Order: sequence, then structure tokens, then C-alpha cells
Amino acid sequence: MSSTDFTTTPPSAPAGVRLSPLERARRVFVSPSTAWEGLEEQVQWWIPMVLLTLVTVGLFFLLYQRAYLPMMLDQLDQQVVNGQLPAEQVDRMEQVYSGVPAQLMIMATQVIAVVLITLLWASVTAFGIGFVLGGRLSYRLALEAVCWSSLVSIPAQILVAAMAWSQETMKGVHVGLAALLPQADTPSKLQTGLTVFLDSISPFSVWNLFVLVVACSTFSRLPRRNVAWVLVSLYLALFAIGAVLSALFAPGA
Repeated sequence: MSSTDFTTTPPSAPAGVRLSPLERARRVFVSPSTAWEGLEEQVQWWIPMVLLTLVTVGLFFLLYQRAYLPMMLDQLDQQVVNGQLPAEQVDRMEQVYSGVPAQLMIMATQVIAVVLITLLWASVTAFGIGFVLGGRLSYRLALEAVCWSSLVSIPAQILVAAMAWSQETMKGVHVGLAALLPQADTPSKLQTGLTVFLDSISPFSVWNLFVLVVACSTFSRLPRRNVAWVLVSLYLALFAIGAVLSALFAPGA
């Protein structure tokens, strides 16, 4: 079993070793300290990105009629109650949301968001290792680390999908600390912001960050403890900013 000591400088990834994508994915889950061999010479970040995109698309189409659509219709009904939407428009909006074009548009939005967030997080990771810690980590290797470590988020996606399927809505489905917050039909701006931030703290996000720390420490030859402090701080800062923006643009008081 690989060591998880955060106080030592890890060995660099051996050059010339070529792992198959399947073997690398397996090691990401069971032995993350040995999952990065050969990536300094091989460009493979697109493989986990494509896999994550396919999982996102597949789960979206599986859940659209059962969970997404009921949630959106509930939101329309709430807008009618609040006087934000005329009642006669509800049937027309329901027909629009039930159509294939709307499904494809929402799905495309989700895929674009996943890709952009991945690219942004890779930029932030490279900044943290290179500028804050003074280490050497190219953007491409940061992207490799972010994409491959994100594979451990697939179990979280499956768990969320199972919960949404059971509840027949996406509303109130959380695997992070946001599950501890009381649910409101019309959440306040504060509750919206807290939900976004607390959703970022979960066993799966901790697992994801741990694998990312191991990867970046291996590539940069920096101690894991230093890498962990920087990446965790940047991760929480990003979600704090996202929570503030979500609260500002959310309806309610």
C-alpha cells in the first residue's frame, strides 16, 4: 500500500513508464501515488475528460424526465404563486421544457460548464503550485492532474443520480454539508450562498483533493503538506466566490 505521509517530498513520476488508461484509472482509485507514471511524456488528460463528459450526459438524459423536469415545473408553479409568471404561460413552458431541443440545450450547458470549470481549476492549480509555492508545474501537467483526479467524482455523480431518481427531483439532493441545511420552497439569498459553499465540502471532494494533491506533489517534487495547504485554500476560496455570486443573483431576500 502506498504511503500517504504529507510531510515528505514524494518521488517523481518515473520517466519512460507507460500505463494504459484503464490501469491509470484503476490506480487513481486504489493507489494514487503510483498513477502518474509516464504522464510527463504522454498527453492523456482528454481521456478522463471525455469519460466524465459521457457520464454527465448519460446521467442527465436518464434523469431529465424523472427529476429535472419535475423540479423545473415546480419552479414555474412557485413563480406563478409569487406573481412572477402568468398562469396561462405555464402550459406553454411545460411543452417547451418537455421537448428535445430544450433537453439538448440544457445538456450542452452542463457539458460546457464541466469543461470550463475543469480548465479553470487547472489554471488555478498551476498558479498555486508555480506562483504561490514556487514549484514547477506546467499547465498541461496541472490539467492532467485535475482531469485524472476528477475520476473519483464519478461515484458522487452516481450517488446523486440515485438520490434524485428516488426523490423524483433534483431539488434538495446533496452529498455535502448542504444536506444539513433546512429546505425552503423559496430559499433566501443567504441560504442559496450557504448551499453552494457547503455543497463543496463532502467526503467525495476531500477524496478528489487528496488525489489531486498527490498528483501535483509528484509532478512538482514539493512536499504534500505544502501542496495540500495551497490547493485546499484555493478550492475553498473559489467556492466562496461562487457562493457570493450565487447569492447575489438568486431571487429572494
